[in-house]
Amino acid sequence: MPEVREIAFTAYPARDVEGLARFYREHLGIAFEEPYREDGVALYCEARVGGGYFSLMTTEWMGVAPGSCASIAFEVADIEAAFAQLRARGVPTEEIHVTPVCKLGSITDPEGNKVTLHESTVTP
Repeated sequence: MPEVREIAFTAYPARDVEGLARFYREHLGIAFEEPYREDGVALYCEARVGGGYFSLMTTEWMGVAPGSCASIAFEVADIEAAFAQLRARGVPTEEIHVTPVCKLGSITDPEGNKVTLHESTVTP
């Protein structure tokens, strides 16, 4: 059986890769590398987040529709502050849920994909 050692990347579908990368950069501070292009069209870009990569890929490359992803959770230091900043920029947020080990809540990106912000409340 192969040994899985880590997650290399996760990807979200986009009709407009550059536009979606701009949303993540402007609202979550995620810095994407220069996109891979064919015939002048951005088909893929990625950003290093922690030990892996968060990628945006055209819907044609992924084979899934925009708005169909809801699997990423980004760790933040202070979810209340993050949500306050997002709301001030006009980004709708869901309610923050408090569990015994974390606080979490979601936003929806311009392509309709769900993005969760997570704050661990367990001290290491």
